[in-house]
Amino acid sequence: MLLTLAEGLSSRGYDIDLLVVRKDGEKKGALPGDIKIIDLDAPRTLRAVPAIARYLRKFRPDALIASEHYSGLPALYALCLARTGTRCIIRQDNTWGMDSLRFKGRHRAITPWITGLLFRRAEIIAVSRGVEDDFLLHFPHLRKNVSMIYNPVVSEHLTFLGRKAPDHPWFNPGSPPVLVAVGRLQPAKGFDILIDAFSRVSGMTNARLLILGEGPDRDALQRRIEEHNLLGRCELIGYRENPYPYMAQSHAFVLSSRFEGLPTVLIEALAVGASVIATDCNNGPREILADGTFGTLIPVDDAEALANAIIASISNEVASKSELQEWLHQFEVESSLDAHDSFIRAAISSPPPKDRDSPLIFKGQISTSMKTYT
Repeated sequence: MLLTLAEGLSSRGYDIDLLVVRKDGEKKGALPGDIKIIDLDAPRTLRAVPAIARYLRKFRPDALIASEHYSGLPALYALCLARTGTRCIIRQDNTWGMDSLRFKGRHRAITPWITGLLFRRAEIIAVSRGVEDDFLLHFPHLRKNVSMIYNPVVSEHLTFLGRKAPDHPWFNPGSPPVLVAVGRLQPAKGFDILIDAFSRVSGMTNARLLILGEGPDRDALQRRIEEHNLLGRCELIGYRENPYPYMAQSHAFVLSSRFEGLPTVLIEALAVGASVIATDCNNGPREILADGTFGTLIPVDDAEALANAIIASISNEVASKSELQEWLHQFEVESSLDAHDSFIRAAISSPPPKDRDSPLIFKGQISTSMKTYT
């Protein structure tokens, strides 16, 4: 999402520098040439604070955009050191309540305290209503700092990529139905429950399951596949630069997450025409699917319910295609870029949060009274 924002804002005349702790990674070749990569040369983000401060003093940018407390706190530390007047914008991508469960030891107390203290200096973008509500539940004093803008997801390029042919023999003509899941192989994504559910599905259908992605749980998930005797029916096929043909050609796309902020992959699946089944986790799926109008929602960590949904509700045709296209408009890249552009300009030209009584007013804000499908 940050790369999409960087490219989109660059095309609108912004001078964009991308500050990175590490220059490697799967997306290292994805940026256009007019975006400058600044190597902070640090082992981790917190150690990069002096380098960020030096950058701020040298280049004095109008705004510094960071994500959540992981890079948001180091950004704010650096701004305190640099004293350049640069405005800090922090994107809150996940629900604080679930994300904070991962804090260990003294960080359980220190991180929420320092976040509540320093985030008062930042403009905060929540990527969904659910993320916004959850964040303000934990930090009600930051009400005037927080605005909501959906991520830039849906584009013509996305649908073009979705029309390509998936490079896997399971999609050959006449093959059994294929279920697809995409995400980092980690506990939050619930792939263990998905495999358990699919073991029930495989006993009743000839369907197959492909899971795209890499992560620390690969070995454990592979063992789970073997324990369920699913070899040849379920595969972990690793990271794919273009996962969209797999989604588009799937019999159903399945999101099994335990928690999310605004699961981009679910919006992408809808945009390329996939039928979707998703856990009703906090937060995002219910918001994206309009309370189940555009896909099937099932309880979190319930293998039986997920199996039943896969068997009985693979295709959800309650909403018409025209309704779906209208609904997806709010997740389009250009709509999101319009809102981010307006938000950044408003942040730069307005008093900081400590000197005003309400959140920023900017063009492209999504009203809470937006049409809901029932």
